[in-house]
Amino acid sequence: MKESNKPFTYFAAIVLFSIATLSAPAALAQSTEKPYTYVEQMPHFESGDADMIKFMGTNINYPKQARAAGVEGLVVVSFIVGTDGSISDVQTLKKLGKGTDEEAVRVVKLMNGRWKPGKQGGKPVPVRYTLPVRFALSEADRAAVADVANRVPRFEGGQEAMAQTLNSYLQLPEEAKQEDLNARITVKFTVEVDGTVTNMKVEKMKLKKVVGPGAEFDYMDATSFNVQNKTTLARLAEAAITAVRATSGRWEPAMQNGKPVAAELVLPLQFLSTEADKTGNQQMEVPTLQKLKPKKDVYNYKEVDVKPELKDMSLEKFLAKNLRYPANSSFEGDVQLTLLVTGDGRMVSMLRRATTPDEEVTFEQIRDVIGSTQGRWSPGKIDGHPVSVGRTITISFVIDDGEKKPAAKDTPTADVVVTKYR
Repeated sequence: MKESNKPFTYFAAIVLFSIATLSAPAALAQSTEKPYTYVEQMPHFESGDADMIKFMGTNINYPKQARAAGVEGLVVVSFIVGTDGSISDVQTLKKLGKGTDEEAVRVVKLMNGRWKPGKQGGKPVPVRYTLPVRFALSEADRAAVADVANRVPRFEGGQEAMAQTLNSYLQLPEEAKQEDLNARITVKFTVEVDGTVTNMKVEKMKLKKVVGPGAEFDYMDATSFNVQNKTTLARLAEAAITAVRATSGRWEPAMQNGKPVAAELVLPLQFLSTEADKTGNQQMEVPTLQKLKPKKDVYNYKEVDVKPELKDMSLEKFLAKNLRYPANSSFEGDVQLTLLVTGDGRMVSMLRRATTPDEEVTFEQIRDVIGSTQGRWSPGKIDGHPVSVGRTITISFVIDDGEKKPAAKDTPTADVVVTKYR
């Protein structure tokens, strides 16, 4: 690769062109003292659009702050191209932040004097030009910033510091020692954006009993374990919650798209043998934190990074292709179909209860078509993790008898229209 193309290995600065248009008469009516918005011959970069894209890509330096935060998107810049090809009054119409706005303006100003002016009636006139500039990271850059822009919560000081904090609070209750119990307790909790811990609860508790040298039960679920002193379970749960509460305020929050967000974590805690405790060597094993888990049980369709979809075509296209107006139905109107696609790709659909025979026939048609998609769904995702997503589709059933009908009021825009012609 030539050295002049090297910047494109670090990012793509893709320049798009959009010009706010007015009618020709409106442009002619403008005073020559003011810049035009639209003219017969628009201004252009002296050596053409391809060279302008090359110029922008060569001269733009992706701001370090934006690269570190994984910021990508459009900066829209507006400027006046004078009658001599100079650039003035550079403004940012749409900002992206993290230094990208300033960088786009800087490079636009470098093009001063390199433009051919716009013309109206064959004469050069000043024209206000709008130039969108897209900042896009390379795949290598996206991978490099993934840990910063999208990551799970981190304990200040790392795993060792977390283990020390937990160990200093977590002690085997006397009841557990008396029954020679070991315990594994899993605590679920939320790390808020300020690093505090909330919503703590014991998700699992497994116990193991030491009955003699070389003879012990394996860990079993606490609900099926015979514990003589029932308060032992409560004491164990209390000890685990107390330990996790002690970490509050010492967390770096999760990051999503470069912004701090609240996130739910699952932390397994293990109490080692009571014999180790008697010798003064009691320690607690702190496994690696599990992956970031979504806080919601079901996400809205617009909230997820990756939308749930059929594996071979869009849902709208599938419905338009397969839905037919039932021959024995005269139902006309809008039907809202609610879908839930779970994280493992299962689909659940819901329709309102039919109130007429025509509705029932129509709804049965929808249920049959939607039911045929089972097993063909890819789940929605947040931060690369599958989640359950709900979505509502509006299907409009229309009978066309050749007569013009008044438009219905307060009718939602249909995603799919099924028409019967008479």
